[in-house]
Amino acid sequence: MIVSAGAVWVTGAGEYPVWWLTSSTPPTVALEAPREAVRGNVTIGVRVGPDGRAAPIEVTIDGRPLTAGNQVLVETTSLPDGPHQLRVVAEDRSFRKNRADATVTLTTDNTPPQLMLESQPPTILQGHTWLLRIRTNEPAAVEARLDGRDLPIESGNGYGWAAVGFAPTTSPTSLPLVITGRDFAGNQSEVSQSLQVAGEQFPSDAVQVESNLAALLASDIRTEEDRRLAENYRNVTRPKLWEGRFLMPVTGEIITEFGSVRSYNGGPTVGHHAGADIAAGQGRNVVAPAKGRVVVVDEVRLRGKIVILDHGLGVFTTYAHLSQIDVQVGQTVERGQAFAKVGSTGLSTGPHLHWELWVGGANVNPIEWTERDVP
Repeated sequence: MIVSAGAVWVTGAGEYPVWWLTSSTPPTVALEAPREAVRGNVTIGVRVGPDGRAAPIEVTIDGRPLTAGNQVLVETTSLPDGPHQLRVVAEDRSFRKNRADATVTLTTDNTPPQLMLESQPPTILQGHTWLLRIRTNEPAAVEARLDGRDLPIESGNGYGWAAVGFAPTTSPTSLPLVITGRDFAGNQSEVSQSLQVAGEQFPSDAVQVESNLAALLASDIRTEEDRRLAENYRNVTRPKLWEGRFLMPVTGEIITEFGSVRSYNGGPTVGHHAGADIAAGQGRNVVAPAKGRVVVVDEVRLRGKIVILDHGLGVFTTYAHLSQIDVQVGQTVERGQAFAKVGSTGLSTGPHLHWELWVGGANVNPIEWTERDVP
């Protein structure tokens, strides 16, 4: 009976008194705190052992007391942003009241990110490219909407950016721009502005077309050709292939400016010239203004022999009236690489290069990209 009683004392219900009297082992304390920055009210989990024989008795953050418990509520809005030391002391229920403590660093962030915008130019003209640069004072996810339409934000050298093309036919207007930024803690800031689109004074030209080409002046021919080619300009591929300013594809005088309205054979002015015409001799090399992938090699009625290069992110260049094409679809050409020769195919009154630039489906002045950096 004595042996039996001793066994009950050690292994059964009597084990607790032995532990209470003899234990000198400190309790265990483990804290469950987020590693990333937090905001608002945060709950920190506290696990203390042995289970049922110890409990947290003291909790402080930066020496300031908090309510002790197995879950600690920290109101971070009362704390400055940055790291803070949370300390928990636990005590067991033994005769010796053994103690242990644990400390964890809690980083708080209740300040929204600052958004700094660069709008280039501040007022956009018809037929030009608008560039938005966004900088933040801390890492943040940035979103932009222009006139209710999401703008894809690309990553630049310390900033996010988006380029938007405005065709010559864009109506002068004021477009709402909304930028939001959310940091890793969930703080969000918003900036709202208006982008002004103003009218451009486009020049007018009078062109005399030989009788053998006059049939090409029919409006349905131009409409169908423009529609067919426009299918390419709606595509958006990655990555961005160009770097820095574009090169001129040929050197020579600009004989027809981008956006010009034209009168053919004394008729009324029509449309807007979709590119810039550059005077150059027959057979002169045409070079890529920037790295790009060949997506179209074709011969059409108005533009003659053409090449379209995809430079990524919805930026395309088109080269028309070529006499010779030295690349194939799918081929990549490098900046400055010759890929075709100047000619006078299609609706053309003499050798020259017709050069178009498309940004997000809108044709814009290509010369501008040789004079400014995008992004």
